Amino acid sequence: MNDFRVNPNLNRIKSPAFAGGFRLPFITLVIILISLPLSLSLPLFELSYFDQQLIQQGQLWRLVSGHLSHTSLSHLQWDLLAFALAAGYLELHSRKLLLAALLTALVLLDTHLMSPSTSISRYAGLSGMLFTPLTISLVIFARKQPSVNGWIPLIICLGKLIWEQFSQHALLSQSTWPTYPAAHIVGSLAGLLVILMIWSHSQIKSNSSTHM
Repeated sequence: MNDFRVNPNLNRIKSPAFAGGFRLPFITLVIILISLPLSLSLPLFELSYFDQQLIQQGQLWRLVSGHLSHTSLSHLQWDLLAFALAAGYLELHSRKLLLAALLTALVLLDTHLMSPSTSISRYAGLSGMLFTPLTISLVIFARKQPSVNGWIPLIICLGKLIWEQFSQHALLSQSTWPTYPAAHIVGSLAGLLVILMIWSHSQIKSNSSTHM
């Protein structure tokens, strides 16, 4: 089983995954393998990128496929590298937690991208979604460290988000489309939402056990 357990202070998120040795991050690999043809094949890219107007006309698959297609090789490489590290790390802790993170990210990002207040009508890339497992993974990593130094990667990630919001440019990857750093903020908020839900659930269970 891949159930995860969280103590009331969110100090640890444990999974039985490591008890029996290494486990292949299956979901992470599947998403990466699907992203490759959707990004490298122009006909498939044209059928998959996120487009508000086309989605409103009934092409609902773009609500999912838009996050798996990429506009350039640099865009693809950096997104897949970051996703492999963040999602793979999280999946090795708990596959259910990764699924919860990705579904939460998908709902929040699509809601944001379909909103009339969004400044773009087309979007492509995993970068928004990957910030959800990245945020959760960095919190898990920080909680496992014996000193405050464990929070440095999360602080660096926060600095990257702030820099991108002010510059309106991606720090590493290069896309042929205008960058949209707001998606990274939404993805990070989705990660914080998942952490909050886990903490709330653990508090409810703890209170129930106390009163039994």
